[in-house]
Amino acid sequence: MIWLLLSLLWCLLTMGTFLLLKRRYAALIELEASTPDPSTLPTLTVLIPARDEADNIGPCLESLTQQSYAPNKLQIIVIDDGSSDATAQITQHYKGRSIEVRLIEAGHLPSGWLGKSHACWVGSKHAHTEWICFVDADTRHESQLLASAVHRAVRENIDLLSLLPRQEMMGFWERVLMPISFMSLMILLDAERINDRSSSLAMAIGQFILIKKEVYDGIDGHAAIRDQVLEDVALARRVKSAGYNLKLFGGEELIRTRMYSGLKALWEGLARGGSELFGPVLTSFAIISSSLTAILPLAYPLWQTRVALETLEGMSFLSAFLASLGTASWYAAHLLAFQAYRVPFRYLLLLPFSNLLLAIVNAEGLIRRASGQRIWKGRNI
Repeated sequence: MIWLLLSLLWCLLTMGTFLLLKRRYAALIELEASTPDPSTLPTLTVLIPARDEADNIGPCLESLTQQSYAPNKLQIIVIDDGSSDATAQITQHYKGRSIEVRLIEAGHLPSGWLGKSHACWVGSKHAHTEWICFVDADTRHESQLLASAVHRAVRENIDLLSLLPRQEMMGFWERVLMPISFMSLMILLDAERINDRSSSLAMAIGQFILIKKEVYDGIDGHAAIRDQVLEDVALARRVKSAGYNLKLFGGEELIRTRMYSGLKALWEGLARGGSELFGPVLTSFAIISSSLTAILPLAYPLWQTRVALETLEGMSFLSAFLASLGTASWYAAHLLAFQAYRVPFRYLLLLPFSNLLLAIVNAEGLIRRASGQRIWKGRNI
């Protein structure tokens, strides 16, 4: 009887995960491309905090300088946060375009600040426009992005609008680790509650945050969250707790990013992001669940089937059926994620390995957090 109950629990858990994930993806409304009259749009400054982004800053600026936004209402500021590569030199090549591109130095990092928040704060002090938009250097933008986002924000009286970019997962290790990692994010990313002003749940994606300048200044912007590792989530919480209107949209067709292009950067990014976003308790749970799902989804139904064939008991066959149904639902949930991120379905065959590897990544992130040895881009965080 106990194995039957465990099989039923496994089946309900995985089917619930599948249904929840399907609802999460459906609830994330996509930002549609629009072509508003340029003369009706407010002034806008795009702020790009950049530290050692020589591989990314060129393509990022190239796509931003091709925006359909009125050039006299748009400026782009790159904040060089102590780069040791050619980030600054590459940025200089984009000066003189029809859309103004400026380069400023973040300067010395003050005590108590984290690098990205400080760079964003310094950049905001050089923006004298009605709106500001923080984007990461690893993003690429369709020409209608800024006009569409600002038009939607103004039309719906949104104070902060954030977009979830299309995640490009092109390399082997990205496809092994990132889909299941983003599955966990999507389970927590309840867009219905995030976009509900009566709910306290808030989240923003740091790769694209559009915010009214007066709102940003009114809540002290990044200065108020200077020591927060996940500055995007902290900023969203501060905006919403102050009573402002926050909206999170999908940006599948308008903005894309390839966050990591190598195993080292991918490993460090997932280790840092998981432990900081989920906290010690949920990260510990994630380590346990990832370790178990590396083995149980295939081993458990096979074992239950063997027991049923040996005993020929009805209860055993029912247990084997429920166990198999649970595993089918588990794979179906991952299929949703693989489809959403355009990852070839053959990587489903590597799920046991993927989950085991993710457990190790999260364990390392948790150890680093507990020991205070958190490093990102050469700095302690």
